[in-house]
Amino acid sequence: MNRIFISYRASDGKKDADRLCADLSRLYGADQVFFDKQDLRGGLSWRTAIMAALGTQPVVLLLITPDLLGMKHPDGGRRIDHEDDPIRGELLTAQKHGALIVPLLTEGMPMPAAAELPEALRFLRESHALKLRTEDWSTDLDKLVVDLRAHGIAPLKAPEPDPRPPRRTLAQRVQRGLTWVGGIVVALVVLGLLLPEDEDTDAASAVQAPVADISGIWWSIDGANRPLRVQLAVNGSAVQLQTDAFPVDWYPAWQGYAQSVLAQGLVVKDVRYVGQGMLTDVMGLPRIELPYQAYTGDGRGPLTTGSVVLQARADGKELTGELWSNGEQAATPLRLVRSP
Repeated sequence: MNRIFISYRASDGKKDADRLCADLSRLYGADQVFFDKQDLRGGLSWRTAIMAALGTQPVVLLLITPDLLGMKHPDGGRRIDHEDDPIRGELLTAQKHGALIVPLLTEGMPMPAAAELPEALRFLRESHALKLRTEDWSTDLDKLVVDLRAHGIAPLKAPEPDPRPPRRTLAQRVQRGLTWVGGIVVALVVLGLLLPEDEDTDAASAVQAPVADISGIWWSIDGANRPLRVQLAVNGSAVQLQTDAFPVDWYPAWQGYAQSVLAQGLVVKDVRYVGQGMLTDVMGLPRIELPYQAYTGDGRGPLTTGSVVLQARADGKELTGELWSNGEQAATPLRLVRSP
Protein backbone atom coordinates (compact mmCIF):
# COMPACT_ATOMS: atom_id res chain seq x y z
CA MET A 1 0.00 0.00 0.00
CA ASN A 2 1.25 3.51 -0.88
CA ARG A 3 2.43 5.59 2.08
CA ILE A 4 4.47 8.26 0.27
CA PHE A 5 2.73 10.51 -2.29
CA ILE A 6 4.55 12.89 -4.66
CA SER A 7 2.67 16.04 -5.70
CA TYR A 8 4.23 18.42 -8.25
CA ARG A 9 3.57 20.80 -11.12
CA ALA A 10 4.43 18.87 -14.29
CA SER A 11 5.50 21.96 -16.26
CA ASP A 12 8.69 22.46 -14.23
CA GLY A 13 8.71 19.76 -11.54
CA LYS A 14 8.74 16.57 -13.60
CA LYS A 15 12.53 16.12 -13.65
CA ASP A 16 12.89 16.39 -9.86
CA ALA A 17 9.74 14.31 -9.32
CA ASP A 18 11.10 11.52 -11.56
CA ARG A 19 14.40 11.50 -9.69
CA LEU A 20 12.71 11.59 -6.29
CA CYS A 21 10.39 8.74 -7.23
CA ALA A 22 13.33 6.62 -8.40
CA ASP A 23 15.30 7.23 -5.18
CA LEU A 24 12.35 6.64 -2.85
CA SER A 25 11.32 3.49 -4.72
CA ARG A 26 14.89 2.21 -4.34
CA LEU A 27 14.85 2.91 -0.59
CA TYR A 28 11.27 2.01 0.35
CA GLY A 29 9.98 -0.20 -2.46
CA ALA A 30 7.91 0.88 -5.46
CA ASP A 31 4.65 -0.17 -3.79
CA GLN A 32 5.20 2.44 -1.05
CA VAL A 33 5.47 5.40 -3.45
CA PHE A 34 2.46 6.90 -5.28
CA PHE A 35 3.58 8.77 -8.39
CA ASP A 36 0.91 9.85 -10.87
CA LYS A 37 2.99 9.11 -13.98
CA GLN A 38 2.96 5.43 -13.02
CA ASP A 39 -0.01 4.91 -10.74
CA LEU A 40 -2.81 6.87 -12.41
CA ARG A 41 -2.47 4.71 -15.51
CA GLY A 42 -3.68 1.80 -13.42
CA GLY A 43 -7.00 3.49 -12.74
CA LEU A 44 -6.15 4.69 -9.23
CA SER A 45 -7.27 8.12 -8.07
CA TRP A 46 -5.45 10.37 -5.63
CA ARG A 47 -8.47 10.54 -3.34
CA THR A 48 -8.98 6.77 -3.28
CA ALA A 49 -5.30 6.09 -2.65
CA ILE A 50 -5.07 8.63 0.20
CA MET A 51 -8.18 7.22 1.88
CA ALA A 52 -6.87 3.66 1.56
CA ALA A 53 -3.59 4.68 3.23
CA LEU A 54 -5.08 6.62 6.17
CA GLY A 55 -4.33 3.92 8.72
CA THR A 56 -0.65 3.98 7.75
CA GLN A 57 -0.20 7.74 8.30
CA PRO A 58 0.56 8.68 4.66
CA VAL A 59 2.96 11.51 3.79
CA VAL A 60 2.51 13.86 0.82
CA LEU A 61 5.74 15.32 -0.57
CA LEU A 62 4.96 18.61 -2.32
CA LEU A 63 7.63 19.92 -4.70
CA ILE A 64 7.82 23.72 -4.38
CA THR A 65 8.80 25.00 -7.85
CA PRO A 66 8.26 28.38 -9.57
CA ASP A 67 5.26 27.10 -11.56
CA LEU A 68 3.53 25.64 -8.51
CA LEU A 69 2.03 29.05 -7.80
CA GLY A 70 3.13 30.98 -10.87
CA MET A 71 1.54 28.93 -13.66
CA LYS A 72 -1.30 30.76 -15.44
CA HIS A 73 -4.81 29.38 -16.03
CA PRO A 74 -6.27 29.46 -19.57
CA ASP A 75 -9.21 31.49 -18.23
CA GLY A 76 -6.92 34.06 -16.60
CA GLY A 77 -5.26 34.40 -13.21
CA ARG A 78 -3.11 31.81 -11.49
CA ARG A 79 -3.94 28.16 -11.99
CA ILE A 80 -3.55 27.41 -8.27
CA ASP A 81 -6.44 29.83 -7.53
CA HIS A 82 -8.91 27.86 -9.68
CA GLU A 83 -11.01 25.02 -8.29
CA ASP A 84 -10.07 22.73 -11.21
CA ASP A 85 -6.32 22.87 -10.51
CA PRO A 86 -5.14 19.28 -9.86
CA ILE A 87 -2.41 20.33 -7.38
CA ARG A 88 -4.92 22.34 -5.36
CA GLY A 89 -7.28 19.35 -5.37
CA GLU A 90 -4.54 16.95 -4.27
CA LEU A 91 -3.51 19.12 -1.34
CA LEU A 92 -7.06 19.78 -0.14
CA THR A 93 -7.80 16.04 -0.37
CA ALA A 94 -4.65 15.25 1.61
CA GLN A 95 -5.55 17.77 4.32
CA LYS A 96 -9.16 16.65 4.51
CA HIS A 97 -8.22 13.01 4.98
CA GLY A 98 -5.48 13.58 7.55
CA ALA A 99 -2.31 13.00 5.53
CA LEU A 100 0.90 14.76 6.58
CA ILE A 101 2.14 17.27 3.97
CA VAL A 102 5.88 17.98 3.67
CA PRO A 103 6.85 20.83 1.29
CA LEU A 104 10.17 20.20 -0.50
CA LEU A 105 11.95 23.42 -1.49
CA THR A 106 13.65 22.83 -4.83
CA GLU A 107 16.78 24.71 -5.95
CA GLY A 108 16.54 28.40 -5.03
CA MET A 109 12.94 28.26 -3.82
CA PRO A 110 11.83 29.71 -0.44
CA MET A 111 8.71 28.63 1.39
CA PRO A 112 5.82 30.70 -0.08
CA ALA A 113 4.56 33.50 2.14
CA ALA A 114 0.99 33.28 3.40
CA ALA A 115 -0.07 36.13 1.08
CA GLU A 116 1.17 34.15 -1.95
CA LEU A 117 -0.96 31.12 -1.14
CA PRO A 118 -4.70 30.79 -1.83
CA GLU A 119 -6.57 31.12 1.44
CA ALA A 120 -7.63 27.47 1.24
CA LEU A 121 -3.97 26.37 1.12
CA ARG A 122 -2.50 28.63 3.80
CA PHE A 123 -2.35 25.67 6.15
CA LEU A 124 0.84 24.76 4.25
CA ARG A 125 2.65 27.48 6.21
CA GLU A 126 2.40 25.26 9.27
CA SER A 127 3.98 22.30 7.48
CA HIS A 128 7.52 21.10 8.17
CA ALA A 129 9.45 22.10 5.02
CA LEU A 130 12.68 20.49 3.83
CA LYS A 131 15.11 21.36 1.05
CA LEU A 132 15.58 19.25 -2.10
CA ARG A 133 18.31 20.97 -4.09
CA THR A 134 19.96 19.68 -7.25
CA GLU A 135 23.51 20.44 -6.08
CA ASP A 136 22.92 18.93 -2.60
CA TRP A 137 20.52 16.15 -3.58
CA SER A 138 22.17 13.32 -1.61
CA THR A 139 22.43 15.40 1.58
CA ASP A 140 18.84 16.63 1.30
CA LEU A 141 17.58 13.12 0.49
CA ASP A 142 19.26 11.81 3.65
CA LYS A 143 17.45 14.48 5.71
CA LEU A 144 14.15 13.51 4.07
CA VAL A 145 14.76 9.86 5.02
CA VAL A 146 15.35 10.96 8.64
CA ASP A 147 12.10 12.94 8.58
CA LEU A 148 10.11 10.04 7.09
CA ARG A 149 11.53 7.67 9.71
CA ALA A 150 10.37 10.06 12.42
CA HIS A 151 6.87 9.70 10.95
CA GLY A 152 7.06 5.90 11.07
CA ILE A 153 8.18 5.22 7.49
CA ALA A 154 11.51 3.37 7.50
CA PRO A 155 13.57 2.26 4.49
CA LEU A 156 13.55 -1.42 3.55
CA LYS A 157 17.30 -1.56 4.15
CA ALA A 158 20.35 0.66 4.44
CA PRO A 159 20.53 3.08 1.51
CA GLU A 160 22.46 1.79 -1.48
CA PRO A 161 24.92 4.09 -3.24
CA ASP A 162 23.31 6.24 -5.92
CA PRO A 163 24.63 4.93 -9.26
CA ARG A 164 24.69 8.47 -10.66
CA PRO A 165 28.02 10.30 -10.16
CA PRO A 166 27.53 13.24 -7.76
CA ARG A 167 27.95 16.80 -9.01
CA ARG A 168 30.58 18.40 -6.78
CA THR A 169 30.68 22.09 -6.02
CA LEU A 170 33.99 23.95 -5.82
CA ALA A 171 33.91 23.75 -2.02
CA GLN A 172 33.33 19.99 -2.19
CA ARG A 173 36.26 19.56 -4.59
CA VAL A 174 38.52 21.52 -2.25
CA GLN A 175 37.31 19.43 0.67
CA ARG A 176 38.01 16.25 -1.29
CA GLY A 177 41.57 17.44 -1.94
CA LEU A 178 42.09 18.15 1.75
CA THR A 179 40.75 14.69 2.55
CA TRP A 180 43.42 13.15 0.34
CA VAL A 181 46.11 15.20 2.11
CA GLY A 182 44.71 14.09 5.46
CA GLY A 183 44.79 10.48 4.30
CA ILE A 184 48.47 10.74 3.40
CA VAL A 185 49.24 12.22 6.83
CA VAL A 186 47.37 9.38 8.57
CA ALA A 187 49.25 6.82 6.51
CA LEU A 188 52.58 8.35 7.52
CA VAL A 189 51.54 8.31 11.16
CA VAL A 190 50.65 4.61 10.90
CA LEU A 191 54.09 3.93 9.41
CA GLY A 192 55.71 5.72 12.35
CA LEU A 193 57.27 8.40 10.14
CA LEU A 194 55.71 11.46 11.78
CA LEU A 195 55.30 10.52 15.46
CA PRO A 196 57.95 9.25 17.83
CA GLU A 197 57.26 5.90 19.45
CA ASP A 198 56.45 7.34 22.89
CA GLU A 199 53.38 9.15 21.46
CA ASP A 200 51.77 6.05 19.98
CA THR A 201 49.92 5.18 23.15
CA ASP A 202 48.39 8.63 23.49
CA ALA A 203 47.30 8.66 19.85
CA ALA A 204 45.65 5.25 20.20
CA SER A 205 43.87 6.35 23.37
CA ALA A 206 42.46 9.40 21.61
CA VAL A 207 41.08 7.30 18.77
CA GLN A 208 39.47 4.85 21.18
CA ALA A 209 37.85 7.49 23.41
CA PRO A 210 34.24 6.58 24.24
CA VAL A 211 31.40 8.38 22.46
CA ALA A 212 29.71 10.92 24.73
CA ASP A 213 26.32 9.98 26.20
CA ILE A 214 23.77 12.71 25.49
CA SER A 215 20.69 11.32 27.24
CA GLY A 216 19.36 13.18 30.27
CA ILE A 217 18.64 16.79 31.26
CA TRP A 218 20.20 19.73 29.41
CA TRP A 219 19.72 23.49 29.62
CA SER A 220 19.20 25.62 26.53
CA ILE A 221 20.84 29.03 27.00
CA ASP A 222 19.54 31.77 24.68
CA GLY A 223 21.08 35.13 23.74
CA ALA A 224 19.55 36.77 26.83
CA ASN A 225 21.15 34.08 29.04
CA ARG A 226 17.75 32.57 29.92
CA PRO A 227 17.90 28.83 30.74
CA LEU A 228 15.24 26.40 29.47
CA ARG A 229 15.23 22.78 30.58
CA VAL A 230 15.49 20.24 27.74
CA GLN A 231 15.14 16.49 28.18
CA LEU A 232 16.78 14.10 25.69
CA ALA A 233 15.84 10.42 25.66
CA VAL A 234 17.91 8.04 23.51
CA ASN A 235 16.86 4.56 22.41
CA GLY A 236 19.37 3.08 20.00
CA SER A 237 19.53 5.44 17.02
CA ALA A 238 16.25 7.19 17.94
CA VAL A 239 16.25 10.35 20.04
CA GLN A 240 13.35 12.26 21.61
CA LEU A 241 13.44 15.91 22.69
CA GLN A 242 11.05 17.70 25.04
CA THR A 243 11.36 21.14 26.62
CA ASP A 244 9.67 22.76 29.56
CA ALA A 245 7.13 25.43 28.68
CA PHE A 246 8.50 28.97 28.33
CA PRO A 247 6.51 32.27 28.30
CA VAL A 248 5.75 33.79 24.89
CA ASP A 249 7.03 37.11 26.30
CA TRP A 250 10.57 35.76 25.95
CA TYR A 251 10.60 36.13 22.17
CA PRO A 252 9.05 38.80 19.87
CA ALA A 253 8.07 36.19 17.25
CA TRP A 254 6.00 34.24 19.79
CA GLN A 255 4.53 37.46 21.17
CA GLY A 256 3.40 38.34 17.65
CA TYR A 257 1.94 34.89 17.13
CA ALA A 258 0.00 35.08 20.40
CA GLN A 259 -1.46 38.44 19.37
CA SER A 260 -2.41 37.16 15.90
CA VAL A 261 -4.43 34.20 17.20
CA LEU A 262 -6.05 36.07 20.09
CA ALA A 263 -8.76 37.36 17.73
CA GLN A 264 -9.66 33.73 16.99
CA GLY A 265 -10.20 33.03 20.67
CA LEU A 266 -6.93 31.14 21.16
CA VAL A 267 -4.97 32.30 24.20
CA VAL A 268 -1.29 31.35 24.07
CA LYS A 269 0.72 32.24 27.17
CA ASP A 270 3.51 29.69 26.98
CA VAL A 271 5.04 27.26 24.48
CA ARG A 272 7.01 24.02 24.59
CA TYR A 273 8.81 21.99 21.91
CA VAL A 274 8.54 18.25 21.28
CA GLY A 275 10.38 16.24 18.63
CA GLN A 276 11.64 12.83 17.63
CA GLY A 277 14.39 12.02 15.16
CA MET A 278 17.70 10.30 14.54
CA LEU A 279 20.96 10.12 16.47
CA THR A 280 24.00 9.66 14.24
CA ASP A 281 27.75 9.52 14.74
CA VAL A 282 30.01 12.15 13.16
CA MET A 283 33.74 11.64 13.78
CA GLY A 284 32.91 9.73 16.96
CA LEU A 285 30.62 12.46 18.32
CA PRO A 286 26.82 12.32 18.59
CA ARG A 287 24.75 14.39 16.16
CA ILE A 288 20.99 14.98 16.46
CA GLU A 289 18.64 15.75 13.56
CA LEU A 290 14.93 15.87 14.28
CA PRO A 291 11.70 17.61 13.26
CA TYR A 292 9.83 19.30 16.10
CA GLN A 293 6.35 20.61 16.83
CA ALA A 294 5.47 23.52 19.12
CA TYR A 295 2.51 23.21 21.52
CA THR A 296 1.02 25.40 24.19
CA GLY A 297 2.04 24.57 27.74
CA ASP A 298 -1.25 22.70 28.25
CA GLY A 299 -0.84 20.65 25.05
CA ARG A 300 -2.85 22.50 22.38
CA GLY A 301 -1.47 22.56 18.87
CA PRO A 302 0.74 22.05 17.03
CA LEU A 303 1.22 25.81 16.66
CA THR A 304 4.13 25.54 14.26
CA THR A 305 6.82 23.08 13.16
CA GLY A 306 10.51 23.12 12.37
CA SER A 307 13.72 21.16 12.79
CA VAL A 308 16.63 20.93 15.20
CA VAL A 309 20.24 20.04 14.40
CA LEU A 310 22.73 19.63 17.27
CA GLN A 311 26.34 18.42 17.39
CA ALA A 312 28.03 17.27 20.60
CA ARG A 313 31.31 18.73 21.77
CA ALA A 314 34.19 16.31 22.40
CA ASP A 315 33.86 16.52 26.21
CA GLY A 316 30.13 15.71 26.04
CA LYS A 317 29.19 18.78 28.08
CA GLU A 318 27.75 20.96 25.32
CA LEU A 319 25.56 20.62 22.22
CA THR A 320 25.53 23.36 19.59
CA GLY A 321 23.54 23.84 16.41
CA GLU A 322 20.40 25.61 15.26
CA LEU A 323 16.61 25.60 15.50
CA TRP A 324 14.79 26.17 12.21
CA SER A 325 11.24 27.58 12.31
CA ASN A 326 8.96 26.84 9.36
CA GLY A 327 6.61 29.61 10.46
CA GLU A 328 9.33 32.28 10.45
CA GLN A 329 11.45 30.60 7.74
CA ALA A 330 14.48 31.47 9.86
CA ALA A 331 17.16 29.73 11.92
CA THR A 332 18.14 30.53 15.52
CA PRO A 333 21.48 29.45 17.05
CA LEU A 334 20.99 26.76 19.69
CA ARG A 335 23.29 25.94 22.60
CA LEU A 336 22.62 23.27 25.22
CA VAL A 337 24.76 22.66 28.30
CA ARG A 338 24.72 19.56 30.47
CA SER A 339 22.75 19.78 33.71
CA PRO A 340 25.12 19.61 36.68
